[in-house]
Amino acid sequence: MSDVVCTAGAADRPFEEEHRNFCVAVVTNGTFRYRVRQGTAMLMPGALLLGNPGTCYECGHEHGAGDRCLSFHFGPAYMEQIVADTPGTMKLAFETPRLPPLPALAPLLAEAEAAREMADIAAFEELGLRIAGAAVASGDTPAAQAPSRRDQ
Repeated sequence: MSDVVCTAGAADRPFEEEHRNFCVAVVTNGTFRYRVRQGTAMLMPGALLLGNPGTCYECGHEHGAGDRCLSFHFGPAYMEQIVADTPGTMKLAFETPRLPPLPALAPLLAEAEAAREMADIAAFEELGLRIAGAAVASGDTPAAQAPSRRDQ
């Protein structure tokens, strides 16, 4: 788990990065644009950023400064086990760039943020597994259409 605090703003030029492993990141503060091969999404608190290993991505802050995420990273073999242990899932790769804020995930995301605030490092392994399981269980939703400039 990484507590990622970004201070980029509208004047900062986005740059390309690469997911080295599977990534499920809980957005806890701020709003930003996330662009990846699977599509473009606007992310806000409560959303889950989804990333596949080897996939390049770009984040942009054209409409506000900074964000904060709890980012969980999983190797392919570990994620394969999470998928195998999650009823009703069969796909290893995420087909959509994000999950929107979902009421069903709110208690789990609140637990993760509370663990961060309390520096409860031991809680993150279980929370990471539960969040990844929720992401793969919900991740079969069709990719959302890229937001229009007006919507952004």
